[in-house]
Parts: sequence; C-alpha cells; structure tokens
Amino acid sequence: MIRSIWKNDLAYPALLREIPDPPERLYVEGKDPDQGPVIAVVGSRRGSRYGLQVAHWLAAELASSGLTVVSGLARGIDAAAHRGALSVGGSTIAVMGCGLDICYPAGHRSLFNQIAEQGCLISEHRAGTPPLAHHFPVRNRIIAGISLGVVIVEGVPNGGAMITARLAMEFGREVFAVPGAVHSTGSLGPHLLIRDGARLAGCAAQILEDLGISSVSPPGQERPALHPDEQRLMEGLQAEPELLDVIARRVRMPPSTATAILIKLEMKSMVTRYPGGRYSRSVGAALTR
Repeated sequence: MIRSIWKNDLAYPALLREIPDPPERLYVEGKDPDQGPVIAVVGSRRGSRYGLQVAHWLAAELASSGLTVVSGLARGIDAAAHRGALSVGGSTIAVMGCGLDICYPAGHRSLFNQIAEQGCLISEHRAGTPPLAHHFPVRNRIIAGISLGVVIVEGVPNGGAMITARLAMEFGREVFAVPGAVHSTGSLGPHLLIRDGARLAGCAAQILEDLGISSVSPPGQERPALHPDEQRLMEGLQAEPELLDVIARRVRMPPSTATAILIKLEMKSMVTRYPGGRYSRSVGAALTR
C-alpha cells in the first residue's frame, strides 16, 4: 500500500534532509526508508558479466553486514545490486523515477514486488506519473542523499551512475569505485572517479572499514568449509575462465575428478561455469582470497 512521508515525519530519512533540495514528500511502499545505515550500489544499465557479478556479490556482503542497499531498479548493475541484497535476506530500497503504481522497467515486475515485500520502494512522484527521461537524473539525488556512501560498479563518464557519484561528492558522502579492465568502456567512469580521489572498492570489508562500520554477519552467512581437494582445486583456478583440461593439469588431478569437484564448488557459489567447458573462481571467491 502506497503511503506518504513528509519531510518533518520521523520516518523520513535523516540524511536526505541534509541535502540542499530534499523532496518535501516521499511516496513509499513497504518498510519505512529510515531503517539504519544505507549504502548505494549503482552502475551501468549495460553491465558486463564481471560487473553484474561484482554488484551482486558486494550488495550481498554489505546487506549481510546490516546495511540497506539502495539503487534505482534499472537494468544491469542496479538490478544485480537489489538481487544481491535480497539473496541473503537483507533489505534494499529502490528509488523510482515514476509513480509507485508503475513498474519500470516492466520486465522487473517480480523484483519490484519482492522489494516491496522485503525492503521498500520510494519516489517523489505521485501515483500515475510516467517514467519520463528527465525524472531519472533528478531521482539520483535521492539515491545519493539517503546514503552514507555510493559504490559505482561500471559506468560511462556521462552516465547516470556518474551523476549519482558527483551528487554524492557534493553532499559530502563517501564515493567508492570498483576498478575494471582498462580496455572496457564500463571501466571509464569508475577509473575517472578513482583518479579524482574516490576510494577504490576491492571488497565489502574495505567499504565497511572506510565507513567506520563493523561487519557483523548474521549466522549462516559464513563461507562454506572446503574439503582439501576442493581447496586444492580452488587454488588452481584463475579469475579468467579456463578449459577444464588446463585446470586439471595445473592441479595434477584427473579431469573426471576435477569435473565432480567443480560441480560441488559451483553449488557453493565458489566457481562460475562458462560455455565451452570453461571455469573460473566466482567473483566473491576471487576477490576475498
């Protein structure tokens, strides 16, 4: 059920009141948006496989540590961040550029409904307001304003994620950028931010430390224990996908044995399988070794 929260209400996000032009009224569905520390994870609508994996993993780790993950429900990085937070039973906020009776993009209806149940949807636009193009740069000030910090995972220099990062800097928020391949278009925005003083985001623990927040993972979120053969194979995997035969030779293991172990590791989200019989360490496993 959609309800209104005015700027002077206790449920109105305290940090959002501090920005130069906070919305006088927010329309909300789900939980109240002022539910403790909030971190934004945003990025390109055309996220790469790497970017989508990183966004999901970072959001899951941050949500597991008690932060609420806010993003914009857009395709690509935003959706991956919401899904990452939800995957660990965490809370997430979607800031919409339209009325809350409209799911945009339409293909995110299932995610939209899940966020309404487990987190919250917010907008400064009344019901029936369509998702007009000029609404989205303006809504980015809410994403930046409601957050302690903003994490940028892929984006082009003139894209929406960079608008959010610039607003965060203006509001005195911490800005974090995930590095990527130097030849990737999606790395241009984060690399510019790092050059200009943004904090490099290598893992969730670094982000939490820079924000001065202790990581308190709830029970059940610890990384699964590995059998010695699983550990041996993990140590032989690379961040880039490789053929099974190459991996098996490196760890001196029969391909049939390696295949069976890789399947188990994939079920533990430690390994990612690619077409053509190629495997790599998953992003989370790769970045936390």
